[in-house]
Amino acid sequence: METGIVNTIKHWWLFLLRGIGFILVGVYMLKAPLTGYAALSFIFGLVMIIAGLFELFHSYANRYIAGQVYRFYIGFIDLALGIILVTHLVISMALLPIILGVWFLFRGISLFSFASSVRNPIVVYLGGGLTILFALLIIVNPAFGAMTIVIWTAFAFVVTGIFNVLLAFRLKTANDLLAN
Repeated sequence: METGIVNTIKHWWLFLLRGIGFILVGVYMLKAPLTGYAALSFIFGLVMIIAGLFELFHSYANRYIAGQVYRFYIGFIDLALGIILVTHLVISMALLPIILGVWFLFRGISLFSFASSVRNPIVVYLGGGLTILFALLIIVNPAFGAMTIVIWTAFAFVVTGIFNVLLAFRLKTANDLLAN
């Protein structure tokens, strides 16, 4: 368990890159919501591919730690769904609310699993809870329409990104302390 925490702390920059990516995608979607459902499907597919690759890298870096199989499967599912969304836009547009909500649900749960890696985990728990809240809003009521899904998704990306960046800085601080 201790080695997993040290490896998570050592790879703090992955959380920073993922968080910045999520924020950039969310801001773009808020600036141009009329680009449509197809653009959201494609962009979300790309983000899922990148997030999946980062998750696979993290699970590989911690491959000897118990419980990393879950992270490997999450990374693999992110990667596979991302490829499907990018290559089959008609299918992704039809299934987008369900896929999107479930994906953010897993991202929120994933944030909870990292809370043990920081000294004061309340911010990480808050981020996970807000991400899960956005996920449930998207799953429960997709009838809001395409624009509402675009807006809620943009907010969910920004919130998830902010809390990933905050987690990265907390992990970097812990990494700096370990280095001394």
